[in-house]
Amino acid sequence: MITLRPYQARAIAECRDAYRAHNRAVLLVMPTGAGKTMTASTVVHGAAAKGNVTWWLTHRRELAGQASQTFHALGIPHGTVQAGHVSDPRALVQVASIQTIVRRLEHLPSPNLIVFDETHHIGAAQWDEIFHRFPAARVLGLTATPWRLDGQGLGRWYTRMILGPTTGELIGEGSLARYRLFAPATPDLSGVGTTAGDYQRGALAAAMNKPQIVGDAIGHYRRLCAGKRAVAFAAGVENSKAIAAQFCAAGIPAEHVDGSMPSEQRDAAVERFRRGETLVLSNADLFGEGFDVPAIEAAILLRPTKSLSLHLQQVGRALRPSEGKAEATILDHAGNSLLHGLPDDERDWSLDDREKRKRAEKTDVPVRQCSECFFVYQPRPACPNCGHEPPVKAREIEVVEGTLEEVKAVPRAKFREQGKANSLEALIQLGRQRGYKAPEFWARKVWASRQGRHAA
Repeated sequence: MITLRPYQARAIAECRDAYRAHNRAVLLVMPTGAGKTMTASTVVHGAAAKGNVTWWLTHRRELAGQASQTFHALGIPHGTVQAGHVSDPRALVQVASIQTIVRRLEHLPSPNLIVFDETHHIGAAQWDEIFHRFPAARVLGLTATPWRLDGQGLGRWYTRMILGPTTGELIGEGSLARYRLFAPATPDLSGVGTTAGDYQRGALAAAMNKPQIVGDAIGHYRRLCAGKRAVAFAAGVENSKAIAAQFCAAGIPAEHVDGSMPSEQRDAAVERFRRGETLVLSNADLFGEGFDVPAIEAAILLRPTKSLSLHLQQVGRALRPSEGKAEATILDHAGNSLLHGLPDDERDWSLDDREKRKRAEKTDVPVRQCSECFFVYQPRPACPNCGHEPPVKAREIEVVEGTLEEVKAVPRAKFREQGKANSLEALIQLGRQRGYKAPEFWARKVWASRQGRHAA
């Protein structure tokens, strides 16, 4: 018997109402950690009880395996479609990856219900083919982030969107863990181009595979979450291997995993991580979606991305509650939170296409970063982590008899000194002379601000 939380039961009721209102394709949006699989299993169980053929489709073999494990635990009879064979062709419920089932379409009965897990990938050709090949089938899409990187709205496929609770609400009720987020260093990505809306893999890996970046990650791990189990998100396979090697060299047990490894080898590494034998598990594009280990206490972001979906999926890995886990720690060395905001920010999801942001247009994400401890928080007078109060930039007002005259800010020697530093290297040197705790970070911020003004 499937036991649902109240918000899960409400979501299922709204989905059923949407189908009764003649919506063929319904999109269910629930944050990472809210239990989308468990919730949708109720729909699958009900469909099978009525004799309806149901397909549960994912974009990765690992996600299909996790769905199958959930169905076994809930007592839902099902078959699995794997490369070369179907485990039980007569089963009303079939679990498969898109890549495998698309080659078996002629050998399976047509579905009455199709569940697309992580359906923000639905624009891909094979997804689209299955969606349109069975027009009589109802469709249930599952995602934490109904947001495609190319700006296309999911309204091209879905006519109704059901919104579950927000991340903030789940943290407030204890269904997700509280967190602390730091952005200790942000990389220089000025030479990294984009492909399909996100950073180019090769150039990104080269930019992130630098000793000072990984060294900074090791130093902050020791200072902020020493001894805790952390998942590191790398910019590529070689970058991930280097991260694991450098953590090991620093005396911190770490391993690398990626999708090309034999499943037995990868599963064994994950199990060692679960048991706490490995403290840092580094990966490249493997654990962004569907990796469910509640014992993760920290996330180390070393893979910059322009994808809000990928960013929220990554930080969400650390937000699942577990016994003895007071809070999660997020070390955002990629600077993604400065672009996309905090995990529990309210977001206005829509089925419509998004308006593309101009290249030089600034983000409107309401976050502030403490210059002393690198804590990232919603704007307020003082840093909630260390209490530092950033200086308020105010202009001086001179009182003149009979009139009020605004006077421009009084020039200061340090501003003139800063203005004479006409290169990034000169700014870094100036920061060191002034005794700043993070002169490179400060210099990059000042330099990026100048480049933005010049571009405007």
